[in-house]
Amino acid sequence: MLWIEKSCCVIFNTNYNGCVCKLLIILLFCSNLFANSESYNFFNSYWKISKNAFKALENEFVLVESTVKSSKKQQSFKMRGMAYHPKACTKVIKKLSYFENYPNMIDFIKSVKYQEKHSFLTVKADHTLLPYPMIIHVIMKRPKKEGVYPFKFATGMFSGLTGSFTIKEVDKRCSVFVQSNWKGPDTKIPDLAIELFSETLTKLAVKTLIRKTSL
Repeated sequence: MLWIEKSCCVIFNTNYNGCVCKLLIILLFCSNLFANSESYNFFNSYWKISKNAFKALENEFVLVESTVKSSKKQQSFKMRGMAYHPKACTKVIKKLSYFENYPNMIDFIKSVKYQEKHSFLTVKADHTLLPYPMIIHVIMKRPKKEGVYPFKFATGMFSGLTGSFTIKEVDKRCSVFVQSNWKGPDTKIPDLAIELFSETLTKLAVKTLIRKTSL
């Protein structure tokens, strides 16, 4: 910055032009600093993240946070996550909405069935981090465009869990934010174990989907 300023002052060898040069440098620096303000502000509106965390998102890092608490034979679960796909939403949504192809992309998803009429998704999953093989029934519309897509777990260990996916194109890239909440009877699974498998498997699934839908 100092070197540029000195060089500029040599070219514009008057106080007036020197001031103009400094002003241009400041404007250039500020425009670069806030080049990604739209996308940063979008993500920050859902989750207060640092500039470093946003840079990680730009580099296709997936942010996920799970919080599980137990109290008086009750357990509560909260999760949020976000990702920033390198492609535009028109290309991404078409591939992401094809749930039936997920077993071909994500190893721990063994099968998927979707009843279009009832918006009823059935997923069979198995992984060493899971306490046992799981069958998950989710009520959710198939994404077809940008927007907010609510979902609900109809059965299973987290029956009654509710949440939503937000899909929005920002700066010609597809951004995704997911959040979910649940409270119910104690699952008998330690809080830390639920946090571990929910965070790890979500990151793994989303990273894989980003990579395979970027081709």
